[in-house]
Amino acid sequence: MSFVRKPRPYSSGLPSGPLPPAPRPRPERAARRPGARPGSTWAGAVTALAGLGALLVLLVGLSGLWNQVARDWQFRSAAAGVLDVVR
Repeated sequence: MSFVRKPRPYSSGLPSGPLPPAPRPRPERAARRPGARPGSTWAGAVTALAGLGALLVLLVGLSGLWNQVARDWQFRSAAAGVLDVVR
């Protein structure tokens, strides 16, 4: 004799125990500032990163320009020294 209950054909397969308690409604959140939008923090972060990237590009460009001017000045100085020796 078997002590295992066989499921009935109309059974959903769920346990036949009592139902779990219904979830409680969430309390309302605090009021936001009138001009604040939900995604504004991400927009601010992206804008800040874009500004930092532009500043980095400008800094690297100015550094390259300065190096080019310094190299040109050094070359002219060396050429002037060679011309003094040749004379």
